[in-house]
Amino acid sequence: GLWKVRKGDNTLYLLATITPAPKKMEWRSREVESVLARAQAFVPARPEVDTDIGPIKAVQLYMQYRKLRGNAEGERLEAVLPPPLFERFERLRTKYAPRDRSMLERRPMLAVLELQSAAVERSGLTFRNDVARKVEKLARERKVGVLRAEVRVDDSRGTLAELGQIPQAAEIACMEVILGRIEADLANSRQRAEAWAVGDVGRLRSGAASQASATCLDSLRNSARMTKLLRDFETAWLGVVTRSLERNPVTLAVADIDGLLRPGGILAQLRARGYDIDEP
Repeated sequence: GLWKVRKGDNTLYLLATITPAPKKMEWRSREVESVLARAQAFVPARPEVDTDIGPIKAVQLYMQYRKLRGNAEGERLEAVLPPPLFERFERLRTKYAPRDRSMLERRPMLAVLELQSAAVERSGLTFRNDVARKVEKLARERKVGVLRAEVRVDDSRGTLAELGQIPQAAEIACMEVILGRIEADLANSRQRAEAWAVGDVGRLRSGAASQASATCLDSLRNSARMTKLLRDFETAWLGVVTRSLERNPVTLAVADIDGLLRPGGILAQLRARGYDIDEP
């Protein structure tokens, strides 16, 4: 199903994608192909990131990242987590990634994200957004103009350094909700994918996936630079789609479902600008 955002006779069609999704999913949408046949513009989900990184700085950033991905004083995960939380983590690591002990040397947020990725892969799901890639390929094949938002990052090292200063309590909160999602919600991830496939918006508005996303985003917002970067991403994307809506009779754009539906998210901002929105 597609959301339709209207400005007079012009229409912006929004395709919301979901992750994780089943591996090797057979995705077909006559509606998307019909829109592309009439569209003057296509807006991908991900902005183009322009950075100040050259070859030397890239090496410096990698070394900085290697240092920041561990805990202070080189402590292992069991030393920084409450024992019950570490036991939950270790039980799931043994189940989904028994050979990967490097997770035990990571800071909490990175450790749980690596565990989540392993659990998703073992459960027949994937974080690859194949639908977004396929739609962009279809747009290019049909010679539809691709309008990609652009974001400039001027201080990559400063942003990475700030991420290293996220409070441990915020990382642990993120870990707790993601562990809960792994323990109880992998089946629900499949159900959300099914709801997405048939356009069941009510089921997509609820669930632990949104909670996990919101909690971990809150931890990232402890970094002023990361807060600005996340805001810049959304602002740049919204700017491109609204300009296209004002100028073109038909535009197709792709967005992440959680970013679309969350309170204050993309749909809420489009409504606040006075656009009419038809849900699937």
